Amino acid sequence: MRAPTNLHILATSAGLTDEAVVELWNEARAAAISELGDDSHPEYKRKAEGFMVRLIEDKATAEVPANLVPWVLFDIHMGMAIVEVRNSIKNAGGHVREYFANLRGNHAA
Repeated sequence: MRAPTNLHILATSAGLTDEAVVELWNEARAAAISELGDDSHPEYKRKAEGFMVRLIEDKATAEVPANLVPWVLFDIHMGMAIVEVRNSIKNAGGHVREYFANLRGNHAA
């Protein structure tokens, strides 16, 4: 199973291969299920994504000198923020189009 797009982008920007991303996502999902009981729990997605972020951070900083770890983490999280802003703008654009489509539909009636 593939990791959510945001996490996949975060992981590959941290230098991980697609195969490593899949392995980490499977590990994160297993950890979330272990903690919550099953994947139908309301907190499952949030918990699995949280585990995935931690695993990405651990992999990205594994061979980095201690004095550079904060900068690596900063880069990773700034990249994630940019992806989240991009997704928010995309979602907002969809909502705006839907809103105006509804306005046109209501105006015609």
